[in-house]
Amino acid sequence: MTVALRDWVMYGTAMVDEPRPSWGHAATNVGLRLLLLGTMVACTSTGSGHGGAPLPIDGPPAPAAVRDGIDADLDAQDMRSSLFANWDPFVDPEGLPVIYEWSIGTTPGSNDVMPWTGVGGATRGATEGIALPDQQVLYVSVRATDLAGNRSATSTSDGIKIGGFEPSTATPQASATEPSHYAAVERFGVTWTFAKPVLCGHFVNGDWWVVGPVDLVTIDPASRADNGRTRHGSMINPDPRQQRQGYDSSMFGEDATQRYDPASNVAFEVSRSKPLHLQPGSSLVSTISIPEAGQMPQLQSCAILTCLAEVPPADAFRPPYCGADKSCRWRAGSLDLTRLARVEGVAGVPDLRELLAHFERPWLDHQSGWSGRYLHPRDNMPDYGRDVADLVGQAALVLQLELPDTRKHALAVQLTQLGIDLYGIVASGGHFAADGGSGGGRKFPVLLAGTLLQDPAMLQLAREQKLAFAEDAQTFYVAETAPGVVNQGQGGYGVEDLGLAEWGNRHADDARLDQKPWTADPYRRCCTANAWLGFVLAARIMGLREAWDHPALFDYVDRYAQIEAKGAWTRSWSPFVERMWDRHRSSY
Repeated sequence: MTVALRDWVMYGTAMVDEPRPSWGHAATNVGLRLLLLGTMVACTSTGSGHGGAPLPIDGPPAPAAVRDGIDADLDAQDMRSSLFANWDPFVDPEGLPVIYEWSIGTTPGSNDVMPWTGVGGATRGATEGIALPDQQVLYVSVRATDLAGNRSATSTSDGIKIGGFEPSTATPQASATEPSHYAAVERFGVTWTFAKPVLCGHFVNGDWWVVGPVDLVTIDPASRADNGRTRHGSMINPDPRQQRQGYDSSMFGEDATQRYDPASNVAFEVSRSKPLHLQPGSSLVSTISIPEAGQMPQLQSCAILTCLAEVPPADAFRPPYCGADKSCRWRAGSLDLTRLARVEGVAGVPDLRELLAHFERPWLDHQSGWSGRYLHPRDNMPDYGRDVADLVGQAALVLQLELPDTRKHALAVQLTQLGIDLYGIVASGGHFAADGGSGGGRKFPVLLAGTLLQDPAMLQLAREQKLAFAEDAQTFYVAETAPGVVNQGQGGYGVEDLGLAEWGNRHADDARLDQKPWTADPYRRCCTANAWLGFVLAARIMGLREAWDHPALFDYVDRYAQIEAKGAWTRSWSPFVERMWDRHRSSY
């Protein structure tokens, strides 16, 4: 197997393309280590970036900060079924990738609750099948090992008390807060202050609307230049066809200067003497930057304020933040939850509260390709497309379980809102490029929203714009593309492969990257179909294959699940999804 160093870095979920990858699970341990070592051997054997010379090997990786919780450090949690942790990258002195282990104990540095467990290159961990002791402070420890076997010192979190508080299980509803006049409103750390009190209220997903036109005199945190960098920017109706942005001038690494557009940052130096005039038909997307420049993602959070010409219906969804159409035509009262199934559950069902927390904040996703990950707010959404697809798949399957509609409703609302936003991105000319594992998981929420809302425009877009979605653009049937020519002469396919459901890294755009050998392209196994099983199975259960209108995807995922070994992370990134697949695929 020959891969470039950039492929190794993506595959190993280390730095460069994925500095904060998705959750590591105990099941990823041995297989990931072997695959990473094999890929690194391939890198060094080709001499990529080193002229064939041996890579220098010296000291161990440097330890880094460890936090309790999904993102920001938590001091307590009520939940006893799972414990989450995340940590900064442990940097190797030679700049080489590392693999991590983590443990949990009742004292700093101990491992009496969970022994040392490998998570590969992931800089996050989530427990599975461990009963957490109630009213006990637990400590997470992390260590890293480079590929020469040098192990770092251990870093330990400051501790988290189990049984500390009860997180909310409900989605804020517009009916719970009647429209009123406000001088300022706040959402997810962003505060918008108006020149005078104005009529505001909540959409059904909890986001704010305001009847305009209005003048904003402050947006906090403020956007201003500081040591040559502009942070905390805002954009109005961002255009997904544009690769420039106005959120943070340090975004996109070496391309930051070319891809920052000061004119797009409508929040810059907003004040009473320089108010922002917000007109009806505007979605104001305001962001909070990560303090340090050069991060991926570069944003910590974002929130959306929608300016309307009149008060919307009490159960209205927020219109998409892309595009100028802010008509409130989608309503929660129209959701047809009878389209959701009621199938038997399996072990390890995700906690509904945890899932809801992943979807309650807006996903800022309007820039395509792998570099769009700079845009994904750390507090709001997964960084990498594989993890987006896996999370969507888990939520999609939970909605199909034997649960009363009252328990499904909040999650259905938030997934529908996500589908509305993704629909708005594609309807405005955007797409989710087939580029390794970056673009997956965005089509199912559009189909779900279109189905639950009985909206033909959404369903039509999902069919007609199928190549705007990475999983469709990457899957195909091997075909004779000219007399005697198979697959445009690319990928090493022959007549014996005609009709085979296949995958290509960028097949729709560049079939030259297609490769017939199963292990030739590491993205096939690390970051694509292993995260697609959940939403593909959910689409089958809901009877959405015809609406999806791309049978190659379904046939390829079937083939993939048959080839990859059960229980391996390369078969399914989520053990819950794999159990659901094995339990229900034969029935659908």
